Amino acid sequence: MKNPPTTWKDLLKPEYKGQVAIVNSPAVAGDAFAAVWSAALANGGSLDNIMPGLRFFQKLKDVGNFNPIIANPAQIASGETPIVIEWDYLNIAYKKQYPDIKAVVSVPADGKFANYYCQAISAYAPHPNAAKLWMEYLYSDLGQLEYLAGYVHPARYAAMSAAGKIPPGLAKDLPPASEYAGVHFPTLAQINKASAIVVANWDKMVGGV
Repeated sequence: MKNPPTTWKDLLKPEYKGQVAIVNSPAVAGDAFAAVWSAALANGGSLDNIMPGLRFFQKLKDVGNFNPIIANPAQIASGETPIVIEWDYLNIAYKKQYPDIKAVVSVPADGKFANYYCQAISAYAPHPNAAKLWMEYLYSDLGQLEYLAGYVHPARYAAMSAAGKIPPGLAKDLPPASEYAGVHFPTLAQINKASAIVVANWDKMVGGV
């Protein structure tokens, strides 16, 4: 693409006719759900109000820019879905997997939304101290770099970047740490509330995937 989008507002430009896709319905796919919430944050919504995100995708459909194809790596590589809204670490991996397409991965300048994977030690673990040692490794500098090698942003990413602990060879494959400033993380209660709204409204407002 000559002018890859960098904001949610960009996606409404006529030059992106039929080009903007997500990976599935946000009623069933976490990254598509995150796309709607990110759009909400960029369009007057909040972690307590996801409806502006649904209205944004409705507008995206109305102007003809929304591509209802379920995007996957094959569609991305073929160019069938030129713009795909998906978790950054997955898009970075596709960029490395398909170098010929010269993909650009952007963190939107507006509407920065994130979510997290949880880890815990079972109360019934046969060897809880071994599990604790594993956790200590995961949150050590070395363990956090293992996550970054898979393009996933670990919990200590910003602090390690500020301390200069991310090797240049690894950092060059990732968006700058500064682009993640101001990212919004929802609570479980907010997720449950927003999910119910999306499930109830996506098909009648947007649909297609």
